[in-house]
Amino acid sequence: MTFLIDPAWAVGVFLLSLRLGTLFVMSPLWGVTGGPPTVRILIIAAFAATMVSALPPGSVAIPQSLGALVAAAACEVAVGGMLAFGVFAAFAAFMFGGKILDVQVGFGLGNVFDPVTHGQSPVIGSLLNLLAVALFFAVDGHLAFMRGVAYSLEAVPLGRLPASFPIEAVVKQFGAMFVAGLALVAPVSFGLLTAEAGLAALSRNLPQMNVFVVAIPVKIIVGLAMLAASIGYVGPLASRIFASMFRYWEGALLHG
Repeated sequence: MTFLIDPAWAVGVFLLSLRLGTLFVMSPLWGVTGGPPTVRILIIAAFAATMVSALPPGSVAIPQSLGALVAAAACEVAVGGMLAFGVFAAFAAFMFGGKILDVQVGFGLGNVFDPVTHGQSPVIGSLLNLLAVALFFAVDGHLAFMRGVAYSLEAVPLGRLPASFPIEAVVKQFGAMFVAGLALVAPVSFGLLTAEAGLAALSRNLPQMNVFVVAIPVKIIVGLAMLAASIGYVGPLASRIFASMFRYWEGALLHG
């Protein structure tokens, strides 16, 4: 039995695997999926083969030299990194907000292992980051994620780059990360600020009391209680954060 492989299809799978591989490796979503590297490579190759098979004939141009193939591969890595920035910035909003609360509550000195980033992260920051991943899959964000990858093939064909670097979209997404991170924890942060103001007034009227010792459990209780009470506020805001990620993709891909 003889198997015939279309060279254009093979080149397309290779190039798209580089785009998907860069996107997945730099994306926080890939950190929560376990498994050996061989399995992950096969998953990426399977996604690439499926998408390339759905492209119309003639969509993939075969490089005429090794240098052209290397240049096309470099373009795919660059496009994958550009897309990965939008994903990373969206999830960084949750980590940024969590770090703000960790400093206010007093958890800033205690780090735990974060399976998403594979590093040491503050307690509340890791909690919000894992919650963001769970919400992303709960709202079918992974389906929109794959649709966005398919859209990138239409906007930027394989082996090419946008006509110019989308610096405006990058700056806008970078700024949106900080705004979204502050908005996520604004109610809890305001409550902790109020508690600290009350403790300051108490210290002024009762100087003999060790406010530092009293403030630690008070801020922990207030912070965790308000975080639990405002958890319903996180869902709608998380949906808007994920939507901003796809808006960044559209703006970055259409920039050229």
